[in-house]
Amino acid sequence: MDDNKRDHILKNIDTPAIDENAKKRALNLAMAEFDSVQKEKAVEKEKKFQGFQILSRLMGNSNTETNKRKRNAMEQRSHKKFIYGGMATAAAVIIVAGVGLNLAPNFGAGSQLTQHASIDTLSTGSAAPLNKGRIETLSQTRTESALVEQESFAPQPSSSPAPKEKADQLGGRKHAPQKKQAEMQRQYGMIEGKAVPMRSKDEATAARTMIAPTAPSSTNFTGHAHEADSMIALAPADIMPNHYQDVGRDKFSDFTENPFKAVADEPVSTFSADVDTASYSFVRRQLNNGVLPQKDAVRIEELINYFDYDYATPTDKSEPFKPSVTLTESPWNTGKQLMHIGIKGYEFTGEQPNSNIVFLLDVSGSMNSPDKLPLVKNSMKMLLSSLKPDDTVSIAVYAGAAGTVLEPTKVSDKAKIIAAFDRLSAGGSTAGAAGINLAYQLAEQNFDENAVNRVILATDGDFNVGINNREELKDFVERKREKGVFLSVLGFGQGNYNDDMMQALAQNGNGVAAYIDTLSEARKVLVEEATSSLFPIAKDVKFQIEFNPERVSEYRLVGYETRALNREDFNNDAVDAGDIGAGHSVTAIYEITPAGSPTMVDPLRYGKKGEAADQGSTDVSDDIAFLKIRYKLPKENVSRLITQAITQEKNGPHCPTVSLCDYGINPDTQFATAVASFAQILKGGKYTGNMGYDAVITLANAAKGDDPFGYRAEFIQMVRLAKTASDMQP
Repeated sequence: MDDNKRDHILKNIDTPAIDENAKKRALNLAMAEFDSVQKEKAVEKEKKFQGFQILSRLMGNSNTETNKRKRNAMEQRSHKKFIYGGMATAAAVIIVAGVGLNLAPNFGAGSQLTQHASIDTLSTGSAAPLNKGRIETLSQTRTESALVEQESFAPQPSSSPAPKEKADQLGGRKHAPQKKQAEMQRQYGMIEGKAVPMRSKDEATAARTMIAPTAPSSTNFTGHAHEADSMIALAPADIMPNHYQDVGRDKFSDFTENPFKAVADEPVSTFSADVDTASYSFVRRQLNNGVLPQKDAVRIEELINYFDYDYATPTDKSEPFKPSVTLTESPWNTGKQLMHIGIKGYEFTGEQPNSNIVFLLDVSGSMNSPDKLPLVKNSMKMLLSSLKPDDTVSIAVYAGAAGTVLEPTKVSDKAKIIAAFDRLSAGGSTAGAAGINLAYQLAEQNFDENAVNRVILATDGDFNVGINNREELKDFVERKREKGVFLSVLGFGQGNYNDDMMQALAQNGNGVAAYIDTLSEARKVLVEEATSSLFPIAKDVKFQIEFNPERVSEYRLVGYETRALNREDFNNDAVDAGDIGAGHSVTAIYEITPAGSPTMVDPLRYGKKGEAADQGSTDVSDDIAFLKIRYKLPKENVSRLITQAITQEKNGPHCPTVSLCDYGINPDTQFATAVASFAQILKGGKYTGNMGYDAVITLANAAKGDDPFGYRAEFIQMVRLAKTASDMQP
């Protein structure tokens, strides 16, 4: 090809925009190659120079100055040659890398076909079991075919090889041997840095590496011979981290803190029960990192309900709980009172019900972090100890596609289940909807109407492939709930944690939403509170409180903003509400203003007739409020009703007047008040006046009481951390 023709072709090439990361990697490789060559040349020149000196002495040539000038001229020419050559090499690598990065998305059409094929094979219909040998073959082929596609875009865990080795790999002359791939798989649980969520072509192949390879294979998913040796693979680099990292993409529902409401205008308050604890764990993690949590991450009721309270428990499971109500003085607003409403669920006294559990695990690239997939696997292993030998578990996973890792298996075969967990590794994008669909298929395949049928989803919630619309997924989970299969959600990780999605799924799936930030938290949720988390004793639990305007001027519900219901929803059994598990405790706190006390809301000039005259009357009811609780038993669809009048005499027996109430009489009430105070301060302290962290610590210390697991002591430490935490992630 002549120069003119070459120039014409180069001018007409549509050169894509150069990716900055690719440019940096290419420059680093080129400079490493240049330095290596320079060192080799220097060594060779030194040898030649030494030989030249010996020869000169033998020949009697002692004109060292002349020789020095000659050598300097030669070195300058050589130096220029290598500089220009290195620059040309760097430019060529940058162009090639830029073209490769921009052409990668063009494989989308092909990847769609491959992805559909993998979904059909792994998760269609009745979720038929896969042949073990076929799983191994698919896994090994994915290992081979993903080598180039993922190494080029994902962070690498190992240190950089020698510059010479880098150059050989860049030129396609050296390919990592299969033995090295297996070692990387064993050591890191991934194929040389398969950490970043992939797109297009990577999505289809990602699902086939969800199980570590166990046997070599030279056949890819479609049955064609795989020519890995002819492809180009970049070597591991030190430029990127060795696991997935993200910052600032945590998602929480946006809501406004409950305001004061005038009883004359709105005397009735209605809300759903909430036993979730995800908010508390996330807040703790942020504070342990030295950062204050974002305000929407703080759901006050979830911080309060994280702790167990010694409320009265029923003895008859047909009425699974009974209310406990206590009136105290508000520690942050003089002249106002706090009304604590607590219930504690019936606890099993005999053998626990049978379980049909499906573990649905997110193994996408975003889960490639020590606090995600490795913690998921250890947490799930821990849960096995809470199940009976005859209980059944299955394991489904999803990344770019969904797949069945373990068909329904008895817990007695624990070694087989643990081995299935151990083979999991992270990589690919996140087809969460496909995984949820497959998990429900497995649950229905082994459905037992006399057992608890539950899907446990472990994820960071970052769904980015397939159906990811919140409302669409809610509708799907709600329909499955009606068939008797419930869904609980365990959240992991931070940076891209999608709490909004997980709350929606758990609430509509009749399950709990918890956040696992440590193995200790996993033990609390899955071992110590296993019966509460797995076995419901009541569903669609709703609270409704009607305040007496003659005794109460205004009220404010502390928390439960995302659980608010309309007044008419209370008697509508078709409206979904929260579930309560065996031994669960639920606490709600109202801040109320007694009639005649200064109010936050100014009274109406043209109020209801007789309102002012009735407030001081002596012939009015002694009721402060009237409490109603509606619930359904797990196997029933018609709700039952519990009612109780709240009076000073019944609910403040140790307080002749509320102002004389001694917090020390009921440490659980005092501690719940301390937690509620702290949560409100984290949200900005709009209603807590001058109360600060030190006052919270004093209140909590006085009510720590019996603390066998140290949870209350840990809370006090969290308050101390909040005093010095920064406002934003550094």
